[in-house]
Amino acid sequence: MNTHAKRIKDLQYMLRKHGLDAMVMGRGLEVGFLTGFYLEDCVMLVSRVDAWVFMPKMFVDHFKSKVDFAAAVAADPSAADRAAAKVKELKFKRAAFQPEAETYKRGTAWRKAGLIEKDGLIGALRAVKEGEEIENLRKSCRIAARAFGIVRPHIKTGRTEMSVYRELEDVMQSLGAKGPSFNMIVGFGPDSSMPHHETSERRLRNNEAVLLDYGCVYENYCSDITRTYFHGKPTEEFRKVYGIVAAAQKAGLARVKHGVRTRAVDSACRDLIADAGYGQYFIHGTGHGLGLEIHEFPRMNTVVEAVLRAGMTVTVEPGIYLHGKFGVRIEDSVLVTKTGCEILTETR
Repeated sequence: MNTHAKRIKDLQYMLRKHGLDAMVMGRGLEVGFLTGFYLEDCVMLVSRVDAWVFMPKMFVDHFKSKVDFAAAVAADPSAADRAAAKVKELKFKRAAFQPEAETYKRGTAWRKAGLIEKDGLIGALRAVKEGEEIENLRKSCRIAARAFGIVRPHIKTGRTEMSVYRELEDVMQSLGAKGPSFNMIVGFGPDSSMPHHETSERRLRNNEAVLLDYGCVYENYCSDITRTYFHGKPTEEFRKVYGIVAAAQKAGLARVKHGVRTRAVDSACRDLIADAGYGQYFIHGTGHGLGLEIHEFPRMNTVVEAVLRAGMTVTVEPGIYLHGKFGVRIEDSVLVTKTGCEILTETR
């Protein structure tokens, strides 16, 4: 069976399991995941036995040439209105939408049309990757990892953060990436101590930290990697902090395995950092899922309760941030396996 047709079947099974008659999806991301046809301005309706995609008329023939397991329906000017009309026509009593994937306006319209909220179904399907998805993720991560080796020798005193950002983007595209997977972070010196620093025109000085948090998109799949090093002669404090973060990440990676709770991975990193006296400086979660989006289910932090499954791709990224001095974050994207994990962003 076609991979995308199988995903629709899997969703239909979940609809029956949760007592739903149908579900609508208004994001091109979900429609692409289920059909292989990535298109905005469309709405997909999946019932327990059928599937329709409502779209502008100009895309119908193209869609039909690519997809034969979901019906293409011309819907000018409003795909959402046509989907809602179909729900009413077929008298679905329990049709749902995903609140986390809709705008406030669209969600309000779905509720007025009688649809109920049901989150997490598509996210659960997307969490476990298979086949071509895994290969695309491997390629995306290899491109990002290789870019570090190419760009790092060019990062010299006097260069601006933004110039390094642009070079990273250009190198990854030259290696086959479509573009960056998020608003990348290049932080020099004290800028590296801010986890969500906005890359600036600050110039690199002698003897200070360099942090690169970046990734790319390849065939719609995202990579995420962070590397930190010292430009010049590392201070004793930097060596100490870097060693703690490296040990914490190693401990976290060692816990990643099918059947392990995400909080156990977070604890492995967080406890080591806390025991070293830097617990208050680890100020974010240990990781997150990634795939078609840079942040997906599951999250690995002190709050979320989830269980890792073979085929999930997640990041492991502990960090210590000493405000006004420097920050150290080490991040890899990994594939969860039955026996452990495969590091996808390994740099040599």
